[in-house]
Amino acid sequence: MVIEIGTQELLATGGLVIFSLGVIQWLLAKWIKTRLEESIRHEYGKDLEDYRFSIYQREQAAKIANFFAKWAKYDAKEKDILNERELLDYYEGLTRMSYELSLWIRDEDLVKKIMARLTLSKNAPEVKQLLIEIREHILGQKCKILKAEDLVHWWLSGPDRDALFKKIK
Repeated sequence: MVIEIGTQELLATGGLVIFSLGVIQWLLAKWIKTRLEESIRHEYGKDLEDYRFSIYQREQAAKIANFFAKWAKYDAKEKDILNERELLDYYEGLTRMSYELSLWIRDEDLVKKIMARLTLSKNAPEVKQLLIEIREHILGQKCKILKAEDLVHWWLSGPDRDALFKKIK
């Protein structure tokens, strides 16, 4: 049996094949473009989220530094220096910062160490050591070179400090 295909049928079949290939090519191009755009959008979204989180970490670190600086400001002599209203405000600020800190630091042992230091517990770590531990917690890595003794604490000591406290009393 011999099948005869005329020119018209051949052109129609060829045209249909070419049209089908064109549609398939267009669909593939559209699919690849969409996948590529979504992949790029995902990467930028992830980078943006990482950037926002790093800003949040810096803000929290600044709050901790502010908290310890405020707590250490009066060297446990706030009752001798501040009037009643100032003392209430001072304690309110410290309490708020203490509560905030306990809510966002995930490491419960670290929170307990901080609270022990703030209550002047006997075996509590020093503030500078706590700052190093908090830094490691926030950054998620151990300090390789930086040590607690490298941190600077600006403070008067001895008679100069006592004289200053008497002046502002």
